[in-house]
Amino acid sequence: MKTASLQKLLLFFLFLHVLPAGLHSQISDFLFGGYMRSGFGLDGKGHPMDVFRAPNAEAKYRLGNEAEAYMETMFGYRNEDENHVNFETFIRFAFVTPTSKSNAFTTTMTVREAYVRMGGFLPRQKSLTFWAGQRYYNRHDNHLNDFWYRDMSGFGGGVEDIAFGRNVRLAVALLGGSIDELQPNGNVYPENYFVLNKTTLDLYLNSIPLWGGKLAFTVDVSRFTGDSIVTNEGPFSVESSYGWSVGVFHVLPFEKGGQNTFNVVYGTGAAENYKATMVRPLGLIIHPGDVVRTKEMRRFRIMNDLQVDFSARFSLMALAEYQKLRNGMPEHGELDWFSMGVRPIWHLSRYFSLVAELGMDHTRQEGMLSGTLGKFTLAPQLSPQNKLLSRPALRAYVTWAVWSDDFVGSVAPVSFPDSHQGLSFGIQMETWW
Repeated sequence: MKTASLQKLLLFFLFLHVLPAGLHSQISDFLFGGYMRSGFGLDGKGHPMDVFRAPNAEAKYRLGNEAEAYMETMFGYRNEDENHVNFETFIRFAFVTPTSKSNAFTTTMTVREAYVRMGGFLPRQKSLTFWAGQRYYNRHDNHLNDFWYRDMSGFGGGVEDIAFGRNVRLAVALLGGSIDELQPNGNVYPENYFVLNKTTLDLYLNSIPLWGGKLAFTVDVSRFTGDSIVTNEGPFSVESSYGWSVGVFHVLPFEKGGQNTFNVVYGTGAAENYKATMVRPLGLIIHPGDVVRTKEMRRFRIMNDLQVDFSARFSLMALAEYQKLRNGMPEHGELDWFSMGVRPIWHLSRYFSLVAELGMDHTRQEGMLSGTLGKFTLAPQLSPQNKLLSRPALRAYVTWAVWSDDFVGSVAPVSFPDSHQGLSFGIQMETWW
């Protein structure tokens, strides 16, 4: 009996170490990554928390101000042949469940990526890759307020990393934009929000050495063929247009960790929003039969995003941005958004830190609402390392916000419909891998 058991054990180890050698190779080429956040929060009245976001602001400061569970998972497979040519396949799913304040519970699932990338074909351009499919493409965000200020994700294809000398790279893509129910930050689009397809030629010249960092330029030319929309506000149409945008990036890395990112962009018409889709512009007031004049749209934005680990005891995020928008309507069509925020992190040990976040958004719409929202959050946090973006993170938080009289009824309208201030508290986890 003991001999038979020993034989079975030897056969088992033989199976593991000899027979599945090819399987081991396949597993080593398998890629898995993702992002996840979830928690539970209450407002100052003990009801499910509402979020504090200024009207006509593109984003909100996120610490202690996220009322949803969001997860995305990426699966990939990479193969390299004997000529060092790479073949990669990727697919990414996303799931989001917003905090419900009624008996309606909605979970949204969507495919966010499904594409193939190949590279290494050309001996003198080994970095050059070709791709096609649906993809997260040329995305840039501010972590502090979860604002994807440039997001060319969508259907399309192109060529990346065309080398010019030792450092400079060029990417060229033709993009159609993907339409699903989720915004770039993972939240579900609001009611009556429209997302329409357009065609964009995107040029991205990057990795240009300058002032200790890297400089990049973006150029986009877009065409939108127009459409008719029916919402709860009534039927209206969106006119056809062409447009262009140009942008400049400078990224300066820091030796101890983190970086400073500066970006300025100007866009017109169908290309004004720095995205691969045509989305409903801020401040749009629609009456049945109206025509949204996309040819008249203009956007200018300048921002600076600082992330730095000063020492093992202290890290800091800081953000400043200003945007001026023309939304294409003849009345109330000019909007301004100014935002400043800071998130200091005191690392009390390797694993325990105290995080604070102070954010301010000021918005103004011509002839309409004008005001300011301030938000403050304090959050003790556990994470693997005393670093700025060490994840996973477990945190408890308390958030207090105050806003102008003009914003009463527009900020956190479910929890605080008649107030100019509000409180929320809860627990949350956030991780990526």
